[in-house]
Amino acid sequence: MTGTTATARPGGLSRRVKRLLVAATVAAFGWFVITFLFFPNLSVIDAVLRSGHGSVGQVASRLMESGRVVGAIRDTLVIAVISTVTANVVGIAQVFFLEAFAIRGKGLLTVAYAVPLVFGSIAAVTGYAMVYGENGLITRTLQTVIPSIPDDWFSGMGAVIFVHTFTMTGYHFLFLRPAIRRVDFSMVEAARSLGMKPLPALFRVVLPVLKPTILASVLMAFISTLTSFAAPTILGGPELTMIAPMIQALAGLGRMDMAALLGLLLGAATTVLLVWALRQERRSSAMMTSKTPRPFEPMRLRGRGAKFLAYACAYLLAIVNLAPLVVTALLSLAPVEAIRRGELSPELTVEHYVRMLTSTTAYEPLVNSLTLAAIAIPLALVIGTVAAHLSYRSRRRFVGDAIQLTMFLPYFLPGILVALGFLIAFGSGSALVGGQVLVGTYWILPLAYTVLLLPVVSRFVTATYAGLDPSLEDAARSLGASPSRRFLTVILPALTPVLLQVAALGFNDTLSEYTVSVMLYNINNKPLGVTLGTLAAEQDPNLVGLTTAYVVIITALSVVVVLFADRMALRASRRGVGRR
Repeated sequence: MTGTTATARPGGLSRRVKRLLVAATVAAFGWFVITFLFFPNLSVIDAVLRSGHGSVGQVASRLMESGRVVGAIRDTLVIAVISTVTANVVGIAQVFFLEAFAIRGKGLLTVAYAVPLVFGSIAAVTGYAMVYGENGLITRTLQTVIPSIPDDWFSGMGAVIFVHTFTMTGYHFLFLRPAIRRVDFSMVEAARSLGMKPLPALFRVVLPVLKPTILASVLMAFISTLTSFAAPTILGGPELTMIAPMIQALAGLGRMDMAALLGLLLGAATTVLLVWALRQERRSSAMMTSKTPRPFEPMRLRGRGAKFLAYACAYLLAIVNLAPLVVTALLSLAPVEAIRRGELSPELTVEHYVRMLTSTTAYEPLVNSLTLAAIAIPLALVIGTVAAHLSYRSRRRFVGDAIQLTMFLPYFLPGILVALGFLIAFGSGSALVGGQVLVGTYWILPLAYTVLLLPVVSRFVTATYAGLDPSLEDAARSLGASPSRRFLTVILPALTPVLLQVAALGFNDTLSEYTVSVMLYNINNKPLGVTLGTLAAEQDPNLVGLTTAYVVIITALSVVVVLFADRMALRASRRGVGRR
């Protein structure tokens, strides 16, 4: 009997340790959610409700009495409406040139139209500033023809709208292209058999089917312009202010109540629009799930005029998309003297890259961003996976739904509101973080990055969980595998491909993140996005080479990481299939 007790005791201890580990994991997950998801947002609401400057109505009244605030709201709405129209016209046109019309050179067009996917945020704004700004190549070229053109011609509302137009077409590239491919081409042929010409048949038959996807893209573009930060900050000039930069300005003036109220209004607007966009996305999925007897076929253009117009528009859009990236790459290899003259010199140099990699002040922002990404991405992957696992294992549906909604909370809030919540919540000591003041410390930025990444991680990991074959885990259970072993041998291999791809997306998002970074960074963790924003705003000819080298490095790293993650995910998928 003694021997039996002795052998049972280690097993009991093992189960006890496992239960403690599970309890500790759940407790740590709960602490993170309460501390970094709920507490900052509640702090924003509290800053409005318990303002030291009067009631909510009085704070709102002061906001409306401020000419700068009213102007920021007006300019934001005007820019959002115009940018949404122009971005969707360009985005839809690009997708139709790729999928609906038989045009030569689609490989080049695809690369050009995909540029916004890897050349966005502060990097893209910097690239446009380098091409069209005060010392930009286009500016200097135009001034040789028309000397009266001012140096700052590319600034203000027009410049911001132009940048929005060509950097917010990624939604169309990612979602509208697959939607067109799923359209039943026999409907187009039926319309043509009734005597309808090709183009009218295309627009009258295809566009109504694509309406949910187009509406979702419209709403996502509108939300992006509403919360735009980098473009108006760098290119807006002294007269233009949008809501997101205004929130930063109010916070800098110590009026957290006014900043919080403006942020809550912006958050409410984006939440309503996002809910609508998600509904449109579901409608699109429902409409596209039916079988298509005939895959969609690109239509041949007839008539020289139609062909010329289509080719001219398609390649003009490609040139506009590629110009900032190509010119930025060339400027990064140009001598300083050529940059000062606004010329592209045939003599190439790598001095800017050497400076970036050898000068402490130059390479420190890049190292900081890589380090911050290396901290935030694994944290987000672990927390998002735990959330998906708890939701998947929950026996009560409402618990799983609550976990998923919690993970989606940052998705419904603009980045500027997330940053403001961190500033208010952790600007003074809090018991949730051991009485420490996180504002001004190194860790506030990677924690904020982690929060921003959670919705994407949670969404894709949860979708993968939902697609798992239950019989695989049942088989492992029948063989006596413990829950932890089942997770490591069955679930984790299935999650690995999506985790790698989500990590790549997170890397691209954090490497050049600007909105949250510019509000939370300090001298110890100044990231590359903030450095780029400062350099782009100054437009010092002596620093243009370094600035463009940063942009090229960001873009190159983004492309390499995405391709590497895609390759590793493919290998992991094949290994997973092989195991089965």
